[in-house]
Amino acid sequence: MYSLAKLVSVVSRSTFRAEGHVFAVTPERVGIAEGVRAALAMAPLMVAATLLARPEIALGAVAAFWNCLCDPQGGKAARLKAMVNFTVMGVVVLTLASWGANWGYMARLVILFALVFLCGLTRSYKAALGPMPAQAGFIASLAVVIGIASARPLAGALELGGYFLLGSVWAMLFCVFLVPIPFRQSGNLMLAAIFGRLESMAAFVNMLESSPQADAWQTFDLVHRRGVRMSIERGRALAALDTCNGLRLGAYIDAAGRIFSALIAIGQTRRNASAAASEPSRRLLQALQQLLLALGDHPLLDGPLPDALVAQSTALLQETAKQDNGIARCVKFAANAVVRLSARDAVPDAGSGQIPVAPAPATPGIDTLVWRHAIRVALATVVAFAIGTWLNVALAYWGALAAIIVTQPIASNTWLRILERACGSIIGGLIAAALLATLPGPGAMTLAILPLAAVAIACRLVSYGFFVVFLCPMFMLISDFIHPTGGLIAARFFNEIIGACVGVAASFLLWPGRNDDVLNAAIKAAISANMNFASAALRTHSVSISDLDRLQREAGMASTRLETARERLLLEGRWRSAGLERLREVIVSLRVVCGTAAVVEVLRDEEPRTADRERADAYDATTAQLLQTLATRTPVQTPLQTSKPADDDLGQAVHQLTGALNHYVTLPA
Repeated sequence: MYSLAKLVSVVSRSTFRAEGHVFAVTPERVGIAEGVRAALAMAPLMVAATLLARPEIALGAVAAFWNCLCDPQGGKAARLKAMVNFTVMGVVVLTLASWGANWGYMARLVILFALVFLCGLTRSYKAALGPMPAQAGFIASLAVVIGIASARPLAGALELGGYFLLGSVWAMLFCVFLVPIPFRQSGNLMLAAIFGRLESMAAFVNMLESSPQADAWQTFDLVHRRGVRMSIERGRALAALDTCNGLRLGAYIDAAGRIFSALIAIGQTRRNASAAASEPSRRLLQALQQLLLALGDHPLLDGPLPDALVAQSTALLQETAKQDNGIARCVKFAANAVVRLSARDAVPDAGSGQIPVAPAPATPGIDTLVWRHAIRVALATVVAFAIGTWLNVALAYWGALAAIIVTQPIASNTWLRILERACGSIIGGLIAAALLATLPGPGAMTLAILPLAAVAIACRLVSYGFFVVFLCPMFMLISDFIHPTGGLIAARFFNEIIGACVGVAASFLLWPGRNDDVLNAAIKAAISANMNFASAALRTHSVSISDLDRLQREAGMASTRLETARERLLLEGRWRSAGLERLREVIVSLRVVCGTAAVVEVLRDEEPRTADRERADAYDATTAQLLQTLATRTPVQTPLQTSKPADDDLGQAVHQLTGALNHYVTLPA
């Protein structure tokens, strides 16, 4: 575990630049144990299919694999609910599709549309912080296509449904009850990634001299801060799932959040300094780096905070008392966050449990986005299947599967999924070609399928592209195992092209949505969140620490979502857009506002002043004016201020944001 955590920490420091981007890689979510468990769950069914010469039994292994994809992790109740939902849906739609496909070609198309549409109505499209477990409705729609491609009379369809049910029930029994994996490992890897990225951020700040090139500060604002924020928020999501160690994980993540605030404040202090950092200040930063490095190298959830780390953080705290400057106060803020972890009852004991948060009551009816996308995917699936059969492409149902997978609610995301799938399929196809050319028979094929399944499951939450690299050859081998046929590589190539073309067409022709509306909504949310945090930082003594932390998290995430929305438009071909280039200036200005507000939060220790409350009220009014400027695209003429203009860093940051937004709205919409 120690070696794996250290490896994840090292890799995470190399991949943080992808955070918030469309091709994100999250090495801390690697699930080696989950992958091995999935392969072991599939093994009995694959062996039975081989020994009994009944390849259709391998459909049960596919069901077991799909159940592992749907496994949301967390407590047994949540896992069972998700896996049972998929099992029931999968058995029903697979059986109906297989039986209905026996009624003729037109019946196939009608049933394919109806069942994929119904599966789509069960899906949701909440914002994610990276790769996430597959939803039952999505995987069930793939089962529909498999059923359509396996036309049988009622008895044969029930037999297929029985194999699917057998594999699903066995997977639930094996994964949830017989081989439970300690969830603590995921939390330890998450903390290793978070503290590793904090150490990289501290190292970057320490390298910066006063007034460096603008690109260096943009790297700090748009790369390091985004990478750490995203990993912290993924950690919070993981803590909410862990009913055993969630409170412990949450305590460490809260400490990481406070250290993150301190590093932001250090960055802003260095940005505005008139001279290079003194040697004592540099030593403090280096000591903080060493502390963060040590935190990332330890499996923190396995027991109390190690004595060596307590001693290291206490020594750092004592060193800060010898200096009285901005950097020393920020380092003191960070060291205090670690020292508090050693206090009694600060971190709950392992296995202390966590009260799950009650889910919000479901809103009656089906969201417009859901039913529109359900129709979009169902039509794309039917069209892809029809084109494949009309062109007499081998294994035409693969094109329908590709259409389901690549078609996304946002058109630009469809392009991204196609690119990821294309890259993964090329590599995976080469692996499949090599295996198909060398494997002597079904037994050898089974021995190849199981490791591929293990690696695919292990990578499912790391990167979709990596996942496809191993998923592609695995399913090509299973397909050849169940229905041996020639030309698998060519069939894969042509069907992927059909699915991609149909998916793009469906995304852009059926309720494509206005990207400008999405972008304006992201800008509005980012301005509101960052300015709200700035106002709250000035009201430090009347706002709780937890509320300040929450507002800072919301500001960071809103800025990240805006950056991602901008990148999607760039990938759609708008890379020469002057508006998007000016929008980058707005994003940088928003990060500066958040950073200077963090300085106010970290460094203020005097009594509240009436002038600060007045400035906070003025910034609330300025926020309303900025939002009005965005809505009307009319530049702000005179930013609202108090009777005494603010010439400190925060006041200048708000002025810079106003100017950047003025610059942006002067371009045509």
